[in-house]
Amino acid sequence: MNPVKFSRKTLPQKEGLGDKLAKKRVALGLTVRDVEKAIRVRADYIEDLENGTYDRLPPEVFVKGFIRSYAELLKLDPEKVYRLYQKERGLVETVKKVNKKAPTVKAIKGPKLVVTPKKMIMIAVIAVALVIVAYIGWQVSILTAPPKLTLNSPIENTLIKSDSVAVSGKTDPTADLFINDVEVGVNQDGTFTEKVSLQSGVNTIKVRSQNKLGKYTESSRVIVAEPPNLPTAITALNPAVDLKVTIGPKSASLQVEVDGKKVTEKPVIMSAGITQTYKAAEKIVINTNNGGSVKVVYNNQDLGAIGKDNETVKKEFVKGMQIK
Repeated sequence: MNPVKFSRKTLPQKEGLGDKLAKKRVALGLTVRDVEKAIRVRADYIEDLENGTYDRLPPEVFVKGFIRSYAELLKLDPEKVYRLYQKERGLVETVKKVNKKAPTVKAIKGPKLVVTPKKMIMIAVIAVALVIVAYIGWQVSILTAPPKLTLNSPIENTLIKSDSVAVSGKTDPTADLFINDVEVGVNQDGTFTEKVSLQSGVNTIKVRSQNKLGKYTESSRVIVAEPPNLPTAITALNPAVDLKVTIGPKSASLQVEVDGKKVTEKPVIMSAGITQTYKAAEKIVINTNNGGSVKVVYNNQDLGAIGKDNETVKKEFVKGMQIK
């Protein structure tokens, strides 16, 4: 009788959405940077989509739009591509929960404890000592624990149809509060409300509360902004002062006065990359807490940063000012 012979055969691996998109992009002679410029989506998001690392993608309200735009660029059916993405992401995020049964521990029989007056006194002394140690430890933990932080607004993954949003919440009254690394004040009861400027697209707002010992608590919100198509310039009737303000490389708190009138009632936290233009008949005054991240162009003359990093600066730009 002849022995039975077995042969090994490798089954082909099914091609995923990312592989299909990458092959189609390469076939059309496009690079990731070409796609980034064409549909105005960051290159790392395109790479995450093609690599299947969906947990790194921005909020769903933003992903849906850019997947459709990418599919149209590759001359694919946007609806089919998005449905395939939803199917694959659902499979990736399915996690099996395994309940492990704890082992049963059998009680070990030992000698019976004989309680005597001497032992009772010792137990009482030890109990009092433990209570004192526990109380001291509790007090130390309160002093050394990071401050509490509650962020009420904005809500995570919200679509904001504006160029700014109110960030509000509550923390310890004695803590130092930072929004996008810009220090802001808190009320006596620990509450706070600050206006934060937004860029079009995905914005990440980071809030940090820090005590005097350096312990801190952080919270963040990711929101999508769709500002209305409004003019960015604040214009005087007969402008003689034209000032273009760009924020970067860090965020900065900014308050602007145009011909003696404040543009906002209180300083606004502006993220890096935001640009705003102001026009005045006589004078524009800028107040900021980070002169190194506020760069200006006065009447088409690039003056660079108005101060040093983290320096509080008040700068005036007046009609007919001579630039040295």
